[in-house]
Amino acid sequence: MDARFSAEQDEIRRAVRELLRRRCGSGESRSAVDTPAGYDPALWTALAEQLGLPGLALPETYGGVGCSVTELALACEETGRVLAATPLLGTAVLVAPLVLALGTEEQRAGLLPRMASGALTAALAVPPGAALGLTGDNGAEWAGGGRAGGVQARRSGGAGGGVVGGPRAAGAAHGGPGGAPAAGPSAAMKWVEPPVAGPRSAGAALGGPGAARAPRPSAVTEGAGAPVSPQLSRATEGAGLPVAPRSSRSAAAPSASQPTHLARSRPGDQPHAPGWRLYGEVDQVLDGHSADLLLVAAHAGGFARSRTLLFLVPGDAAGLVRTRQRALDATRPRARVQLRDVEAELLGDEDGADVLGALARTGDTAATVLACEAVGAADRVLEMTVEYVKLREQFGRPVGSFQAVKHRLADVYVQLQAARSAAYFAAWAAVHDERRVGGLALAQALEALRTAAAEGIQLHGGIGFTWEHEAQLYFKRATGDELLFGPAHRLRAHAADAARLFERAEVSV
Repeated sequence: MDARFSAEQDEIRRAVRELLRRRCGSGESRSAVDTPAGYDPALWTALAEQLGLPGLALPETYGGVGCSVTELALACEETGRVLAATPLLGTAVLVAPLVLALGTEEQRAGLLPRMASGALTAALAVPPGAALGLTGDNGAEWAGGGRAGGVQARRSGGAGGGVVGGPRAAGAAHGGPGGAPAAGPSAAMKWVEPPVAGPRSAGAALGGPGAARAPRPSAVTEGAGAPVSPQLSRATEGAGLPVAPRSSRSAAAPSASQPTHLARSRPGDQPHAPGWRLYGEVDQVLDGHSADLLLVAAHAGGFARSRTLLFLVPGDAAGLVRTRQRALDATRPRARVQLRDVEAELLGDEDGADVLGALARTGDTAATVLACEAVGAADRVLEMTVEYVKLREQFGRPVGSFQAVKHRLADVYVQLQAARSAAYFAAWAAVHDERRVGGLALAQALEALRTAAAEGIQLHGGIGFTWEHEAQLYFKRATGDELLFGPAHRLRAHAADAARLFERAEVSV
């Protein structure tokens, strides 16, 4: 193992840090999380168009940069330093690898290039810790297991299963879990090319007079308010009332081979396998209130043949209700997703896909990226604390000169460097080793971040406890990630169980 960074990896880190230094200060971050989307679309566009960050770990065949998870994790260390609120984790770390691993060639070609360019944001609608196999076996009944609860999938009677290529896919009418599909034209969908009308074409520059208008989520609410229907959103927009902002999109012109939007087809236009309909609810979905596309895990087959499948659901599908939830860490916005007899498209093949295995592999990758994020955040809060204790004076001398303060900061530094080594090894092992060590690296990194943030709050004195100071944001990131992806002791316990560390074995003498 060569522990040195390559010149390309150093350049990626430098470029990301420089862009975030210019575009993502403390004031910008606080303003972004208070918007309905929960992030700054301009920053997301810059990360996508200038650095290609969403497609960093995707193959060049699908519009990506062609690097590996290692480079993506190193880049996320820089986003963690400034607690950048972006859809990067949901889109590039959670959804894109699953589409690449399980999707059909048509689904990959229709979705991955748009994710790589930042034009399409996505969210994975699963319970993060359990479904990703970080705190236990993900084969448990976290999605319903064929019984009531979670998200259930059933075949619809009509045709369906058309390609979901973006947020404007046509949805089915509302219905109950056992209701039949609505009468009328088939819900099958097909690609059609958009009309070209001079300066209003989709190839116009982003934000310019010719830019195509992007849709908003179908039903997004802030806090505990009532859901907003698509009709109300469109009506309020025309009346000048506030509505949820549109997601930022790159302005790449569509090619002849790249379809851009969906239209409903008449019955008999093209043969399709029977479609699917989803009913259920998922909490704590990262970026679930603003994502253009949802990847939903659901159980199908009832109790006898229960199996977990993944489904693509456009963000404005009929029957989809998304409510933004208040979060301890506002830089990771999340939502409650309710699916009320929603039409969905199966990701990949129903019989040949190892969905649980793919989710576990994605969970290990996500843990590695999160560990690097936590290391970057801990490094930044330690840096801020050291700068402050050098300036603050007590008894006629800087408080950083007192031995007790030095020892506390030295302990934080040692813990940080141990977490950095674990995170870097996990980033390397994600590509070069079959061992899954992301969970252990995440446990060590979250503990280091919590310790660094807690010491930072204490050593900043009275100002460290105020809402205006940044130290509390880093403590909330550590606590929020532990709540989402599992406390450190459960991450370690699952790793020990997977390695059969505490199994009894007879010793022959």
